Amino acid sequence: MIPALFVAAAALSGGAAAFKAAWPNASVSPSAGGSRLTHASAFEAPGLGDTPESAAAAFLAKYASSFGIGPRQKLVAVDHPATASAVAVHFERRIDNQPVFDGAITVGVNAANAVILVNASDVPGQVTGRTRLSRIAAIHAAKAAFPRLVTSDAPRAERGWHAAGETVRPVWRIDFSASRPKGDWRSYVDGETGKVLLRIDLRNSIPQQSIAPGPARPDVRPQAP
Repeated sequence: MIPALFVAAAALSGGAAAFKAAWPNASVSPSAGGSRLTHASAFEAPGLGDTPESAAAAFLAKYASSFGIGPRQKLVAVDHPATASAVAVHFERRIDNQPVFDGAITVGVNAANAVILVNASDVPGQVTGRTRLSRIAAIHAAKAAFPRLVTSDAPRAERGWHAAGETVRPVWRIDFSASRPKGDWRSYVDGETGKVLLRIDLRNSIPQQSIAPGPARPDVRPQAP
């Protein structure tokens, strides 16, 4: 059985083209640049494992680059469905044991443990940067993007990673509610530069890309692990 936690370094190279060559009649949706896939269906890959989880993990290991799973990424199964009927196995991506935010992958497996579908967030395989920004500096950067901000709760901060163009960057995810501008705000602050990469109002889930007025001055004091 292939374990739920595996390193994608052993994966075959080739990106989206490798999957298309193996499954020319499959229905696929490519990323904006076309180098990886965000959806694949109308195919059937049997004989990869004796449980839905092991079959799904083996399939993703084989076609990792097709779905943007790079060498530094690890996949961890979120659930462990039993074999019975068609099921979905959900994976989260991790880099250096920290989550890749908004990087989920779902694999559909039929009753015979054949993989029949993949839905993947659009995450590139390349990883750059390291976290230098302190938690306090990241919160300051997130707040500085809002003119005349009035918060209504204490900010919450979590370290992780997030896709930014064709790379995955270290980030702080900052959440807080505000009465001005009104909303439940989530900001992804680059952990190296202090730039706000993405801001979302969770009340309506409309993203606003790169809206910070400028990079915050990094606090490069050593960070607790």
